[in-house]
Amino acid sequence: MYENDVFIKNFHTITSIGYDKKVGVNRLALNKYDIEARTRLIKEFNSINANISYDDGGTIFGSLGGNKEESIFIGSHMDSVPNGGRFDGMYGVVSALNVLKKLKNNGQINKKISAVDFTNEEGARFQPSLLGSGLTTEVFTKEFVYSREDDQGISFKDAVSKSGFMGSEENRAKRVKPGKYLELHIEQGPVLEHEGYQIGIPIGIVTMVVDEYEFFGESNQAGPTPMEMRKDALVSASRFITEVRDTARKNGNGLVMTVGKIKNDPNAYNVIPGKVMLNLDIRSPDKDIAFEYSKRAYEIADKISKEEGTEVKHRNLWVTETTIFNEELKKTIEKICKSLDMKYKYIYSWPGHDAQYMNRITDTAMIMVPSHNGRSHTKEEFTSDQDLINGFNVLYKTVLNLM
Repeated sequence: MYENDVFIKNFHTITSIGYDKKVGVNRLALNKYDIEARTRLIKEFNSINANISYDDGGTIFGSLGGNKEESIFIGSHMDSVPNGGRFDGMYGVVSALNVLKKLKNNGQINKKISAVDFTNEEGARFQPSLLGSGLTTEVFTKEFVYSREDDQGISFKDAVSKSGFMGSEENRAKRVKPGKYLELHIEQGPVLEHEGYQIGIPIGIVTMVVDEYEFFGESNQAGPTPMEMRKDALVSASRFITEVRDTARKNGNGLVMTVGKIKNDPNAYNVIPGKVMLNLDIRSPDKDIAFEYSKRAYEIADKISKEEGTEVKHRNLWVTETTIFNEELKKTIEKICKSLDMKYKYIYSWPGHDAQYMNRITDTAMIMVPSHNGRSHTKEEFTSDQDLINGFNVLYKTVLNLM
């Protein structure tokens, strides 16, 4: 028998790669820790004689079984954000690996099944996020993906080439044509734990609009410049951040707006800021609301800049519209939850996932488990062993049902 403690031991061993308890996980896409984790994954695939392949974006596929026209893909990503947690993404990959191990151990492989590690899901090193799944599903072109550069000017193409995981276009998911895709993930929010649910079944993934703003003022010496004569770009940006926050609060639960990245120039204590760049992240299940509030945010920025004597420019960086997952697969997961006596809830996924691009090429669904205190993308990220086991068992039973 394949016991749950085997899965848990495997999970904690692999997720320790790139982890430091003081700062969290720094397993950014294709850095030394990501390569180490990928190498360990390959070793695990070899232990069950899986067929291993890579596509031209470095996405890894470990496969067992036969008929590819009836294939099932399961997986997620192993890269992290800076100082991130051990559970985000990695949970889905390790679970997929262990589903393969358990199916083989129990002699239950009736179709081709592949465990997948998508490259650069987070977008922490190469922007935008979801580059690996975007390339393997051919949402992004190779030229676009390969041209992305990190903060040191290293291109995605060079990073993949040097990693040893460069593969062929013919191995892309869209070319292989999977019949189904399932992704197991932590919720990354507080709802499941707060409301006492063991499993979340995502209806889909919300619309995300990411805009870039640049506020232009006038740099000057902090001492001699009277307050009434200043054109302070940081003051404009600060007012903007507060006002979009208040605007989102008034809308209610159907919208969130976040400024999480900001660059102040010249960033000196004794100089009035002359330029501030920031990113605004807008999310809603309703794409029309997300687009409307993107427009409202620019109107807010323009108004504030006029009042402060500054200027503002803005541009859209990227948009992903609301994804709705396959109804039949969602009902199958619900049936499995009932059979296992798991308390479940239909929810939206507010973070983006590789599933949203896989959804464009095949029937797709996700399974979620609680995140303690809703914490994610931080070293405090935590999900209990029991919740990890619950999600793994729902995934395994769902795959078995599809076999």
